[in-house]
Amino acid sequence: MFTRLAQYQGAVPFPHWVSRIAVTTCIDHLRAQKRRPEFRWADLSENEAEMLDAVMTNADDVPANDAMAAHELVHKLLGQLKPDDQLVIRLLDLEQKTIAEISQLTGWNQSLIKVRAFRARRKLQKLFQDLQRTERS
Repeated sequence: MFTRLAQYQGAVPFPHWVSRIAVTTCIDHLRAQKRRPEFRWADLSENEAEMLDAVMTNADDVPANDAMAAHELVHKLLGQLKPDDQLVIRLLDLEQKTIAEISQLTGWNQSLIKVRAFRARRKLQKLFQDLQRTERS
């Protein structure tokens, strides 16, 4: 409100003008959240949270029953990516397809696949780090 005080011209009552700024600010914040949804520690199941905690503490001997939790965690993180990024990560890293095979399947050139995979991995890493930060706080 104080940053826009110079814009107030007195055409409407002051309380209405202030409430309009508040509403607009809230709507802008909600739109920003919708564009970039936050993935929180609380969104994880108990098994997924334990799995993530084990990964963060570098536990080498993760119990076999946590394999399903790890699978679900990977898919939840992948679900935060755009569809093209999901596709390239699934094909390249999860299905172990070559760049040439992915190029034939998608019609993308090999450079695009490499760049998209690099960027998608960085996004996944950032999502994972954000998740770690929310767990610590």
